[in-house]
Amino acid sequence: MDNMDQIDNTIQENKVSSFFKKVLILCLLGFLVHLAFTYYFPYLKMWMIAQKSEANNVINLAFHRDVPNANTRDVIRPSPDLMYSGCGYDVTYAPLAITAEIPETYWSISFFSENTDNFSTINDEQINGKKVKIYLFGPNSMATEIEDGLVIVSPSDKGLILIRQFIGNGSQLESLYENQTSLECYSLNN
Repeated sequence: MDNMDQIDNTIQENKVSSFFKKVLILCLLGFLVHLAFTYYFPYLKMWMIAQKSEANNVINLAFHRDVPNANTRDVIRPSPDLMYSGCGYDVTYAPLAITAEIPETYWSISFFSENTDNFSTINDEQINGKKVKIYLFGPNSMATEIEDGLVIVSPSDKGLILIRQFIGNGSQLESLYENQTSLECYSLNN
């Protein structure tokens, strides 16, 4: 019987050991899938946005969105207090110039790289005057002296620019729409 007990114990130990190996492998695979998703999802999301922008031919051109409502999904998680404009950019071959008029209310411009990192944001309090001109350069651009605007260097050749204006109670909505249309994005290659 002692031999039989030892064999039973060995079989039980092997079953427990096999179970723990399977659990360890499953946890390791789950961790690796999580890491891959966390790393690649922002690139995938930006790629999807870029595909839509290229299909609509709006790379390096400004686009505008109407006042968001409960069904608006052009901007991810929009605020009903903000009016949105933007520009998908590609500065692979030439820098981009962005010009805009600054309204009397809150205004900001945010720059997002290809992996969706926000690498720069400028708001109305940082700008002197009623107009702004920004030059966006790619990571491999040659240094250039700029006298009539701000210079921003993107860590990637492609990305997205998002401009927000505060709507408030809506009493200045018409002037905000006019201001929104003053936004221009254009390649300096043209």
